[in-house]
Amino acid sequence: MDFASQIATIAAVVIGALTTYAVTALNDRSRYRREVARHWVDRKLELYTRYAGDIKQLAILTRQITAQHGLHDAAPGVDGDKAMALLDEAETRRSLTYEAVRMLGDAQTIRVTGELNDAVHRLEWLARGKLDTDPDVWEKCWRLYTNATNAFHENFRRELGVPGQFLPRPLDRGAGPRPTLPSPEH
Repeated sequence: MDFASQIATIAAVVIGALTTYAVTALNDRSRYRREVARHWVDRKLELYTRYAGDIKQLAILTRQITAQHGLHDAAPGVDGDKAMALLDEAETRRSLTYEAVRMLGDAQTIRVTGELNDAVHRLEWLARGKLDTDPDVWEKCWRLYTNATNAFHENFRRELGVPGQFLPRPLDRGAGPRPTLPSPEH
């Protein structure tokens, strides 16, 4: 084998090794980026779900308390002595998860989350007696809350790439009287 053939063989081996190294490095980098992205999506899913639950708990408590004031008959009352303490605890949880959403969410998520906070705060103020109210005001505030909840859920799904069609929550569900269901026949 002559010298030129040896150089060509060595060059081919070196080029092959460098190409293999480069492709492997790029694949490793891509895999790492996918793993990091999946990690953050998992964290956001957990956080947004917890935030939605905290908001829902706060809204349920406000419904229970305002039912005692005769604003609607959608929910049974809650023990008056414990009601405000439960409301305080629920608000604290909501506040803490909201801060985490602000740290991890994109700009649109932060915007719709702020709107949802405003809507649930109106309900809370009604429950605490900080606002003058009547059944019409309650209904309007409940609709604002429902619209804000729908916007949050729709945005949640968009940001995290959840497949399927979003079906908004009906505006009148939970705010007014429940229909009477027939008793089951045995």
